Amino acid sequence: MTITQLEYIVALADLQSFSKAADYCCVSQPSLSMQVQKLEDELNLTLFNRKAKPLVPTLEAREVIAKARAILNESNSILSLSKGWSNQVNGFVSIGVIPTIAPYLMPKFLADFQLKYPDLTIRIAETTTANIKKGIQEGKIDIGILVTPLNDSLVEIPLYYEELFLYSNVWEEDGSKLKSTLDPSKLWLLEEGHCLSSQVNSICNLPSGPLVGTKMTYQTGSMETIVRLADQGFGQTIIPQMFVDYLDPKLKEKVYSLPEPKPVREVALVHAISYSRKAIVKALEVEILAHIPDSWKQAQERNIIPI
Repeated sequence: MTITQLEYIVALADLQSFSKAADYCCVSQPSLSMQVQKLEDELNLTLFNRKAKPLVPTLEAREVIAKARAILNESNSILSLSKGWSNQVNGFVSIGVIPTIAPYLMPKFLADFQLKYPDLTIRIAETTTANIKKGIQEGKIDIGILVTPLNDSLVEIPLYYEELFLYSNVWEEDGSKLKSTLDPSKLWLLEEGHCLSSQVNSICNLPSGPLVGTKMTYQTGSMETIVRLADQGFGQTIIPQMFVDYLDPKLKEKVYSLPEPKPVREVALVHAISYSRKAIVKALEVEILAHIPDSWKQAQERNIIPI
């Protein structure tokens, strides 16, 4: 039994003609007749007296048609609700954000976003790209804010392009100044599973591992921890541009641009193709972009590093 079949029998009851019902439902008369016959076979009932002119429902069909009308009314109300729902910024949304974005982006816009949309309840989870993708696919997370492209079956809406910088507390051999070029043997990385680590491996053509060139392993997803480790251990690490804003002024003196073409990462909103709350997605996009420098928003001629 299908909604279409119920639509057909209600149209037949109202219009009392197979040809008129077919025209009303925008189908051919044979198609409509076939679907009605299938429904009658499934119910083991004759729903219409085809010999009568005009066509009339059988006695046993009247209750079936009344139920069909009720079902169609409920179906239409669900469709109306979903259309309104998709255009409203209210209810509940779950957002997954990776750790190298969340502490620096979310404080920039989240307070203003909540003031604009007080009827929206937001749950935010700070976790890895893999967990966000899995959560979206399982319906546990509605929207992700992460680094793309993912080359996956998810909708990606690019927001901005963030330059990657070198943080260095490695001195030149003569001790004259800090080394402003990348030294893989002194490089600290986030633990595997974080996209920034994968991007650094791409930039440097490095094997995976938290610290290259030593026997030490320190697993962390915290940029602050990695910078402190690099600073206290006379090492280096790669940091995103937004994180630079949060550094102590003395630490900012140890931040250097990487060689041309300067590497950038693409940050995007991601959701399932089936996610219907487009108004929430758009509201997030608009509010985030309102807090991002214009110079970050263009993709042309950028060296976007894959993850």
